[in-house]
Amino acid sequence: MKRDQNYIRYITFLAAFGALAYLSAVFLKIPMISFLKYEPKDVILILGGMVFGPIFSIILSIIVPFFEMITVSSTGIIGFVMNVIAAICFVLPPVLAYSKKKKTKNLIIGLIIGIVMLTAFMLLWNYVLSPIFFGYSRAAVVKMLIPVILPFNLIKGSLNSILVLILYKPIVQALLKSNILRTSDFNIIPQENKLTNYAIVALVIITIILLVLSYLKLI
Repeated sequence: MKRDQNYIRYITFLAAFGALAYLSAVFLKIPMISFLKYEPKDVILILGGMVFGPIFSIILSIIVPFFEMITVSSTGIIGFVMNVIAAICFVLPPVLAYSKKKKTKNLIIGLIIGIVMLTAFMLLWNYVLSPIFFGYSRAAVVKMLIPVILPFNLIKGSLNSILVLILYKPIVQALLKSNILRTSDFNIIPQENKLTNYAIVALVIITIILLVLSYLKLI
């Protein structure tokens, strides 16, 4: 019975955090560099993962971009894929680091790793996918990587990291005081860290394969 109640609360919080992340992605977009826009969706994904664990963040990293794709996105499946990759790359490192030891130092280290992963993977995946789905020449994409893609992701990751550090404690304390969140909710569902590790490894392998195929001009 208690386990069922835990799952109900878990799903309820998934829906709540997912709705907040979706709304932030839709209504809080800020134009930044070229055609790219900043939105604080990843902040909510990290905050949720810090409370409920890495799997929580992975689920939201897939569900929220999916709803964006079928409602407001104009980039279709490519936008969905890039959104999922960006979210997982940035969100998982701080959530994993914090879940192992709930210290601010761990969180900061995880956020820094997340910024690096986000930037590196977005450079690689834009190089691979943009020519395929948008019809740009590879040379045109390469010209955008350093002046556009690189600074955008560095700035986006840095802004979101600052927001996480500012918001986490006040939000969690407010939710606890209002009894919306309970201390028993922290990692309410047992987490399997192997799954998150597999997700990262799979992402790296897929990226390498696509880069090789791209280099060989097979895609």
